[in-house]
Amino acid sequence: MKQLLVIIISLIQFTVYSQTVLLQEDVSKLDFQMPTNGPNYKNFHQLYFNYSFYVPLGDVQEVEINSWKSATFSIGWRYKRKLTNWFAVGTGISYSNSAFSIKQNDFKEVPNNIQHEEEKLKFNNVNLELYTRINFGKRGNVIGKFIDIGAYAEYAFSVKHFYMDNSDKNTPPYYSGTIEVNQKDLNYIQKFNYGLKTRLGMNRWVIIASYRLSNLLTDDYKDIVGDYFFARFAVGVELGLHK
Repeated sequence: MKQLLVIIISLIQFTVYSQTVLLQEDVSKLDFQMPTNGPNYKNFHQLYFNYSFYVPLGDVQEVEINSWKSATFSIGWRYKRKLTNWFAVGTGISYSNSAFSIKQNDFKEVPNNIQHEEEKLKFNNVNLELYTRINFGKRGNVIGKFIDIGAYAEYAFSVKHFYMDNSDKNTPPYYSGTIEVNQKDLNYIQKFNYGLKTRLGMNRWVIIASYRLSNLLTDDYKDIVGDYFFARFAVGVELGLHK
């Protein structure tokens, strides 16, 4: 009997000392704190890349280009600051590589009237943007459906005029079947440009459009050849590199 009593008392003591008193436990504030970083939280950072084509609008003074060969590839970083459940603002920085493939015909005047087998103006740009975002539809911690409206400014740190011609490689002075030329330090190109952007997206996938308000050609150059301009409007797709 005494042995049984000792066992019962030992079990009671073990149970009492092993129990956790929840009211006395110090609960960390982090257990109840909402995250601040994420697709649908206060702050969100993302990488992305996009590809868009220039779309000629058919103006008489617009330089004729080959649409499918005239395009822009960009890769960049973007920040979004959520202000309300449906409204946010943001900024971003990107690198873009753009090319205008110039049609070769008797109406060609830019950058000159000499015709080649192939001719392009190539731009390497650094871009800055500001935008506002309107979200719509129900969503959790995902980007969801949205529309962006914003503006951009860019600096062309490298611009090249490229052209290529075929020749008889047995004929002097080149003795070459193909002649390729890259001209730099072009005095007829504006290096600072700006315009408007808009995006319509759902999570990773986005349809993009941009319209350049500034002129790529300098005023002094246009006084010589005429009031020409390169295609301003571009459309394409973007892919967000985030979870």
